[in-house]
Amino acid sequence: MGGDLSGIDLYYTAMNSNKDQINFIFILGITPRTGTHYLMSLLCLHPDCLQSAIPEDALIMKSNVLMQYVARNLWQWEHIGDFPEIDADKLLTEELGKGLLNFLRQVGSKTSEALNAEPGSGAKYLVTKTPNVNNLKNFFKLFPNERLLILVRDGRDLAESNYLTFKHPREETIREWANAARSIFRMQEKWSKEGRKFLVVKYEDLYQDTELEMKKILSFLGLEGSKYDFDKALNAPVIGSSVFQRNGEVNWQPVTKTEEFNPMSRSAGWSRWQHERFNWLASNELKLFGYELIEFKNKKLFIVLKNYLYDAVYAIKAWGKKIRKYTLFVWRKLKLQFKSYEPQ
Repeated sequence: MGGDLSGIDLYYTAMNSNKDQINFIFILGITPRTGTHYLMSLLCLHPDCLQSAIPEDALIMKSNVLMQYVARNLWQWEHIGDFPEIDADKLLTEELGKGLLNFLRQVGSKTSEALNAEPGSGAKYLVTKTPNVNNLKNFFKLFPNERLLILVRDGRDLAESNYLTFKHPREETIREWANAARSIFRMQEKWSKEGRKFLVVKYEDLYQDTELEMKKILSFLGLEGSKYDFDKALNAPVIGSSVFQRNGEVNWQPVTKTEEFNPMSRSAGWSRWQHERFNWLASNELKLFGYELIEFKNKKLFIVLKNYLYDAVYAIKAWGKKIRKYTLFVWRKLKLQFKSYEPQ
């Protein structure tokens, strides 16, 4: 191996040396702050895995545009007539998916430190992640032969972590989490019947029993457990935690894990009202994931009324945002229209 190869050269060499065999591991997190970076880092301790150079690919998250493209072309072809009797919808979607996969193959790494394998080592998988499950239904339409890991986490801890990290309103995160959970449940049922290659992983299990969960994940992916460094996985540093922030921002540099570090206790300081509000919005989804619900025996009427009031306020704010958005859109269109009539 030449000593003057840059990180991007190494990446291309590693990818191109076995490009016909390389496959992908997609990690999708239920919402931001799920721990997708943690899971990707654990996977890339295996010599058969390479970390994608793109921090968050967002390919599925934005895939609705591609599906609209497919639908509009299909409509056009159907109205032309004399179109070949093929499943054009499925074929075009899968070919677009192949193009996206090829794009991931061609993207180089910025530094050689991003690599977890030497050129020619025979890495089997490129690991890529996105902390979002929007348009989850499109995954196996685009990537029918790839492997998918869906990472979930307790919605209460997610809401608190998002607030501590990004000041994202807890109410927004809870609603997003509940919607995402319902999407995952729907696709789980459908994909299980179709025999798709996906696995739902709970962050809490991964963190508390890392060795057992990683063995399950490696088995699902067809990766040899004997090659995996479990000791290194158990002592992996903390990256991107809301606890170890730097100047008020997320710290993406590795930080040594302390005994006090406990990512399962983000919502430990919640008040009764915060738990009641979460239960009102997402109790069913929480229980379906197998998390323990914090309930209160003495039900109070004012808590119920307060929840209805919060729902009404949220709805008013949501409609207000939509009205402002469309008003701004119309105003911009009108300005462009009037500008076109101005004398030159």
